[in-house]
Amino acid sequence: MAKAATKAVKEEIPESRIRNSIWYLKTGKTKKFVCEYLGIAYNTTRLAKIIEDFKAKEIREKELKEKGKNLELTPIIKKDIASSYINGEAQTAIAARYYISPQRVKAVLLELNVPIRARSKNAAAKTEHITQDLDAKFKLEDRVFYGPENAFAIIKKVYDEEYADKLRQGRQRWVELVPWKETSRHKEPVLDVHYQVYWELEDGSSWKLQSLKAHLQRVENLIAETGRETYEVWIDTEHAFYKSFVPRSDLFPVIYK
Repeated sequence: MAKAATKAVKEEIPESRIRNSIWYLKTGKTKKFVCEYLGIAYNTTRLAKIIEDFKAKEIREKELKEKGKNLELTPIIKKDIASSYINGEAQTAIAARYYISPQRVKAVLLELNVPIRARSKNAAAKTEHITQDLDAKFKLEDRVFYGPENAFAIIKKVYDEEYADKLRQGRQRWVELVPWKETSRHKEPVLDVHYQVYWELEDGSSWKLQSLKAHLQRVENLIAETGRETYEVWIDTEHAFYKSFVPRSDLFPVIYK
């Protein structure tokens, strides 16, 4: 089935060529010439069918575009436009599907507080028009849109009070690195030289105690400063990477409710 589908795609004739072929016939070009131009075997019946189907499609699309001009954008349609766009579909593709102008699509996106993706990969998305509920917390593995990178992302950690509490639940483990001797130039054992202190969590993971204290302090400081959680996310771009302590205000849901 896959091979058959691939073959069909290869044989599909671009609409621009069919349109040119109709013009060639009007200017006196032979049907044999037009068949060669279209890349098909000389077959006048098939040529007539291709042109007939193309003209019928044009008529149908014209009728739908006329209906699209007067199409009432109901809440259901607006929801579909928002969900489709925020999940990656282009404004022009959505407009073509509903036979409306891209301007009407953009108006719906602005109305529904949807971030507008930047055309350039290196530019931030347009989010100034958005008012979102920042108290709505994301969950692990939620797919979101990250405005500053103009990219989709996956929530990997939620740095909230619950996360901080879990970090506090653990125990210390001391590990000797190099035995300290009285003849050593150090008067007493030195952290990171002679020994290391780890903090083992209930889930089996461990941190160096100093690193954990610094990390926990930053989590708590950001909660105190902003009044809400921050996130660690996986930025899903060509050069994918993790980013920590991402503010809630930079993240947008990709499921429109």
